[in-house]
This record gives sequence, C-alpha cells and structure tokens, in this order.
Amino acid sequence: MTKYLLLLLPMLAFSNQITMEHAQIKPLGKIVKTNAQITQLSDQKQKIVSRLPGHVESYFVKTGQQVKEGDKVVLINSIELSKMSAEYVAFREQAKAAKEQLSTAKKLYKKGLTSQNELNQKIIETEDMLSKQSALASQLTSLGIKASDLKSATDKFILYAHASGIVGEIFVPLHSNVNAEAPLMSIVNQNGYYAIAYLSMEDALKVTAKTTGFVTVAGKAYAAHFVQLLPTIDEETQRAKVLFTMIDTPKNILINAFTQMEISLEPYTEAVMLKKSALSLFQGEWVVFVETEHEGDEHEEHEAAPYEPKVVKVIAYSGNEVAVEGLEAGEEYVSDGVYFVKSMILKSSLGEHGH
Repeated sequence: MTKYLLLLLPMLAFSNQITMEHAQIKPLGKIVKTNAQITQLSDQKQKIVSRLPGHVESYFVKTGQQVKEGDKVVLINSIELSKMSAEYVAFREQAKAAKEQLSTAKKLYKKGLTSQNELNQKIIETEDMLSKQSALASQLTSLGIKASDLKSATDKFILYAHASGIVGEIFVPLHSNVNAEAPLMSIVNQNGYYAIAYLSMEDALKVTAKTTGFVTVAGKAYAAHFVQLLPTIDEETQRAKVLFTMIDTPKNILINAFTQMEISLEPYTEAVMLKKSALSLFQGEWVVFVETEHEGDEHEEHEAAPYEPKVVKVIAYSGNEVAVEGLEAGEEYVSDGVYFVKSMILKSSLGEHGH
C-alpha cells in the first residue's frame, strides 16, 4: 500500500501537465527547406511627414513604441503656421467688423440713407472677407488644427499617428529644421506580415494556390499560405521569389529579417500527423507515449505506469507537426508533457525492481 501511494502521488501531480490528442490524417507533400525574408506590403507602412517647414521641438514617441491611431507623435515649431494662424485670427476679427458694418448699411438702406450701390459694395467686401477666412480655416483643418479654437496666433504644430502600429524608424534628429513634406518617422502596422521564400525554378513552378508552409521565428513555426509567385528572379541568388502571408504571427517581429521556411509542394499524400512535441527518444528509438492497456491482477495494475512508449518511424517534419508510421489515425497519444510521462515511467520501473 505504501509503494502504491508513493507512485500515485507524483502521477496525480503530473496529470495536470499532460495533454492527450488524437493522431490525424493530413495531406503531406514534398517538404522543401529554404531561406525566407520577413516583409510587409507597402500599404502596411506609413510615413509621418511634417507638411510644414519648421523646427522639430520634441518627439512624443521613440523607436519600437506601440502607438494608437490619433496619438501625438511629434511637435514642430513653424513660423509658417504662426503666420497662417495670425492671419486667420485677423480675418476673423475683420469679418466680424464687416458683418456689423453690413448690418448697419442694410438699416440705412431701408431708411433711404444709403444707395443700393453702397449696400452692394458692403456685401461684396463682407463675402470676400468671409471667403478668405473660410479658405484659411480649411487649410488649418487639413493640418489637424481646429480653427474655431484659435484664440491667438500659434507656431506649435502637433502631428498625430494616422494608424495604430509600432514606431519603426525616426528619420530626423531632435531639434533639426525640416522642410514641408519631409518624412519624420515610419509607423508599421502589425496586422499583416509576409514571407518571401527563395526557391529553385523547378520548385517555384510547382507552387499552386493550395501550397502552404511554415516560417520559423524565434524557434517557433508559424503557418503561411501562398499569395503569388513574384515576377522577378533575385539577382544575387538567381532563385525565384514566392510571397506567402503569415498566420498568427508574434507581435514583435523584425521586418527584413532572414529566417528558415518549410514549404509543402504537390503531389500530396495522406499521412498520420502528430504534434512535434509528442516525439521523444526512449531507449535509442523515436517513440510517442500512449495510455497503457493493463492486464493482470489489481495489485500489478496499481504499480504499473498509466502510459507506455510506442515506437514510431518519422517520415517528415512539417512545421509544428510530424508525419509518422506506427500510429493509427484517431489513436490517442501524449502531445504535451512528455517529460512528466518519462519521469512517471521511470518511477514505476524503479518500483518494480524494488518489489
């Protein structure tokens, strides 16, 4: 009874760390391993530009920082903005005075104290003033400045992020003078990453709309689907370039980084697939662990480990999965927690020797 309790306690502790799954039949093609470059499409990057000449007073963000759409990114002091805003404030006051004068002219006209021509002249002057004010207000609005909030002239021009993402690069040092339309920084949208795989002409021409692959990033494989065969050959490697879209990528990923990629090409055959984490070297052979089918009396069943190794033959690796022989489709196996199962079996075997 004591031996049974000593064996049962670690089994109960390990049980929460062990995951079981069923082997599945999946298509397996010719696996090609190649280099790939992480990239993004041009519409996934935005450059923040000054739009006005001025002096870079301060940055509200730094390289690598996450920003949301509408966040402040940079402050520029602009003499041109100072002139525009001063002119707008002046036009606003002049327009206010012109409206009052027009109102007075209308009253005098009704009393016959002024002519129609004089009234028309006041109307033209007022409309001209309002038109100039409106034009300046429109320019200020396009710069992200609400004209109606201006109380006095200002030279402070704040730029905002047009989309959420990561600050990729800051092009202009702090306290630099910049011209209108000068790029200040880039913001990278992290919602979509792509991989450009470099393949031989023979393999590239076998790629179809059904082609899939796995891109390795920081030791983990991420699924990728075919997008298109790019029209030009890479001049340095003389290899074809194939664009794949990456699925469920990590948040922090380095654009233009080179990594490894596995691509599955036609023709496809059906294979029994398991999670790669299920494989383990046990007594010199590749095995997966399955639940033990106990036979014998109840005492022997108590002392035996609930799992046993089953020898398999590795056919091919595909991303986070592996194709094997030796296990049937639908058969249950330990997918995670192999280390704990090994420990359990070792404790069980030690218990048997001591029996």
